[in-house]
Amino acid sequence: MFNVIFPLNNGLSILQKEKFCLSIIDNDGQKKIVGRKVKKYKICSFALLRGIVFLFLGIYWYIKTIAMESKLNTRPIEEQNKTYKKSINYEFVANYLLLFATMILSFVLGFVVLSFVPNFVINKLITEGNYYLKSFIVALMRIAIIYLYFVLLRFCPFMLGMYRFNRAGQESLKALNKTENVNFLNFVVNVCLFSTFVISFIAINISWIANFFVNLAIFLLCTSFIYEILNFCAISKNSFVKDFSFISLWLVYAKPNTTQIEVASMAIIELDKIVDNQEYGKNQIPMSSVFAEMQTKLKACEKCEKSDMDWIIASVLNKGRAEVKLEKFVTKDQYHKIMSFVSRRAKGEPLSNMFGFVDFYGLKIEVNKKVLTPRSETEILVEKVLEKIKKIKAENVLDLCTGSGAIAVALAKFSNSNIFASDISKPALSLAQLNAQNNDVKVNFVESNLFQNFKKNKKFDIIVSNPPYIKSADIEKLEIEVKNYDPKLALDGGIDGYDYYKKIIEEAPSFLKKDGYLFFEVGQGQAKKVANLMKDKNFVDIEVVNDYNKIERIVYGRIN
Repeated sequence: MFNVIFPLNNGLSILQKEKFCLSIIDNDGQKKIVGRKVKKYKICSFALLRGIVFLFLGIYWYIKTIAMESKLNTRPIEEQNKTYKKSINYEFVANYLLLFATMILSFVLGFVVLSFVPNFVINKLITEGNYYLKSFIVALMRIAIIYLYFVLLRFCPFMLGMYRFNRAGQESLKALNKTENVNFLNFVVNVCLFSTFVISFIAINISWIANFFVNLAIFLLCTSFIYEILNFCAISKNSFVKDFSFISLWLVYAKPNTTQIEVASMAIIELDKIVDNQEYGKNQIPMSSVFAEMQTKLKACEKCEKSDMDWIIASVLNKGRAEVKLEKFVTKDQYHKIMSFVSRRAKGEPLSNMFGFVDFYGLKIEVNKKVLTPRSETEILVEKVLEKIKKIKAENVLDLCTGSGAIAVALAKFSNSNIFASDISKPALSLAQLNAQNNDVKVNFVESNLFQNFKKNKKFDIIVSNPPYIKSADIEKLEIEVKNYDPKLALDGGIDGYDYYKKIIEEAPSFLKKDGYLFFEVGQGQAKKVANLMKDKNFVDIEVVNDYNKIERIVYGRIN
């Protein structure tokens, strides 16, 4: 039994393999969470039996969830007073009295409505006729009554809260774990409907003891059958088959709000962190709660990237991004700092501007408003150049338009070549030199407008460049984090965006050794034109490499 959701009015719990997690919003509006390691139920893997186990274990864990939720919703002992304790006791007694009264009422109504009414109506309307025809009509009437009962439950505020958390949990599981699961509430509804129809249609009438055991056997068979059907629908890739379960699923689904989605995401994230039984103190905010809230805020402005969230948390905690995965909670002060940075990121401010550095190819590269912030796509350019350095045993490598020096520093760090870097901007070169020092590498920096200050007899095995390539007219259309925070000098590639490519391709052959290579990073849609420009200047073996989003991003070739 994997990924079973047990929704409550104020939260939900999830049972996943050997882990259990309960996540709620308490009476004070605070998110609370508790995680447990639990016993693994091997019997859940056996076909036919697993449906029956799913039902009864689900009921057991539902009861356990309610008990744990009551405990989790109680204030710490140091915050309790006589009035609070009395109110808790009254609430406890009232809830159980209400539960008991509801069970009695449901039993009476169920007996009267499902047993007496259909038989009374049929006997009045059809005095004679086939026994099984009458049983069939009675069965249809009973499932119609049950279905109507579940429809009416959707108008009950308490049940509506459960249905919202039910959908939030199911959709969050699907989004984060990309797994399909049998929804427990939907399973129970289907078992009720199908078993009622079958038992009513067969209508065994021997003795009350025999009737009980035969009907119990039928109920268990129906339970197993329904589970296998719903499981097949859940894992099927056929959209028609998958949609079959929605015939009843809509009864236990309702559109969740933002907080309910956060609570569901919080539970799922916490499951990955459970090693031992985990509870949190008064000043401890669960990391799962932090991640869930960050996701909500950043998704709203379409800037939700896990690497961004890891970076923010790691910077606030002063830890490496890999270490963040081991952290279980943050303090309230750390939480407020993290959310402050999240708010700034949501408004479009780059992380590099907030913290003054980026993580590039595993190196810490300082940045400011005088240089272009290195992007993750540029790491692909570095990777390809390093491969070529190793293959041709390159002695001298030049990085044109170096900016922050990210490319040059990475090449110097991970190769034995002599690395040269140039830029027209003095502030950029100063920062690039600082980054070289901080990362303990030697780079030969030259202030130059492209090749202008290089001697004609200086030859390189490889020239690499990530030049400005945005059309002048398109700069104002860029995202806020680019146009407002990156220098225009590092963005403006001229009227058509190819000014720097044309100049570099025109002059590069004079500075390349025989069979030397020229590497470029290009903008979206520019690869074909740049490749053709290189062909016109006697470059051969031209290759185009896609970035992480399958966009043609790197173009390189060899001078013939």
